[in-house]
Amino acid sequence: MSRNHYLRHLLLSMGTRLAMIALRLLRNVLLARILGPSERGLFALLSTLPDLISAATSGGLNTAVGYQAAQQRSMGLLLSQVLIFGCLVAGALTLVCVALMREFGTELEVTTQLGLLAWLLLLAVPLTVLKSGLLTLHNATGDVGAFNMLRLTESLVPLLLFVGLFWMWQNSALEAALISWLVGIALVVVAGLVWLGRQHSIKLQWDRSGQRELLSYSAKSHPDLLFQQVILRSDYLFIGAMLGSTALGHYAMASAAAELLLIVPEAVTTPLMKRLLQQDAGMDKLTPLALRLTATVMLGACLSMALIGEWLIVTLFGAEYQPAYPALLALLPGLFGLCYASILRLDLLGKNRPGAVSLMMGVGAAANLVMNVILIPRYGIVGAAAASSIAYLGVTVAMLLMYCRLSAVPLLKTLLILPSDLAPLRQMLQRRAA
Repeated sequence: MSRNHYLRHLLLSMGTRLAMIALRLLRNVLLARILGPSERGLFALLSTLPDLISAATSGGLNTAVGYQAAQQRSMGLLLSQVLIFGCLVAGALTLVCVALMREFGTELEVTTQLGLLAWLLLLAVPLTVLKSGLLTLHNATGDVGAFNMLRLTESLVPLLLFVGLFWMWQNSALEAALISWLVGIALVVVAGLVWLGRQHSIKLQWDRSGQRELLSYSAKSHPDLLFQQVILRSDYLFIGAMLGSTALGHYAMASAAAELLLIVPEAVTTPLMKRLLQQDAGMDKLTPLALRLTATVMLGACLSMALIGEWLIVTLFGAEYQPAYPALLALLPGLFGLCYASILRLDLLGKNRPGAVSLMMGVGAAANLVMNVILIPRYGIVGAAAASSIAYLGVTVAMLLMYCRLSAVPLLKTLLILPSDLAPLRQMLQRRAA
């Protein structure tokens, strides 16, 4: 992949992410204004749990599947691994967790908040695992177009369904939001399977040697995804338990506003994932270029969000969500660090360093949990946001130092865009405009 070829895919992915931002922003506005902070917090908690549970059971599986897909392994074999070691194990653990929570956790506020809705996780978790696996397979094989279309579907379908269901059931807004969320995931799964079947043979296979190789890589990288989800989403559990669903609703809006900026690293890594995992010739130049472009754009995006964030929250979500703004400010440094970490993580995995990545994420996750316990009682949702930012910045610095050491790339070449980057980017934009 030449520099110009990469920039072309980057622009296509960026366009897809911009469309996703518009759709998700519209959906978040509708959810915030229709549900209110309390029910919005409950919806955020329920939609977060599948990611945490799937990370606990099959976090490393996606990484291993992506790595082997980039090496052109049998698609039927990889899909079999996702179904057995992903969906089946995740579904079994979910059943155990929900049963234990209903039996022994009745005094916990989170159990009271969820009620019978907790049983929806038995459907949501396996679907989430399969959806994530299919997205990884498409992206790791270089099928950037299908990956972008699936992500766009993931944003569009729940919005349209929610509007339609709420129009019919205006007194059941939360139920409409949950149904639209679940059906949206299911449609992405069906479309992902159909799309994958057009390009590859997806006849399920079983190979013991391939199974051992995949599970070995998965075991090394599993803590990485698990700890990543701990940093990203454990704050939801702490806030829900310590501060209640209204505070969680405010924090969910701060997170939703901040995570809109993830368009930048996602657009960069989508066309680059296959090469990062393969580590073929030219990566010593392409990865630093991706880091420089990402950091420059992300810095501008974070500063812009800091300036207009309060106006954006109040205007779009309503004045009752204004307490989310201080938490948004505290989240922005972590989002800037995350833009680096998403690229560096794939590069280090491609260099066969899953254990080192897991170790760094583990230290960051442990620090995040400790800081949540200390900071949330004192500073509320701002403390949770600060804990996440500090953890991600620490992990990012560690990854960046390891990358520079392994690749012999000077640190300064990974920070901000260089004059030499401007000419090819300008040429690409001119060709796209023509």
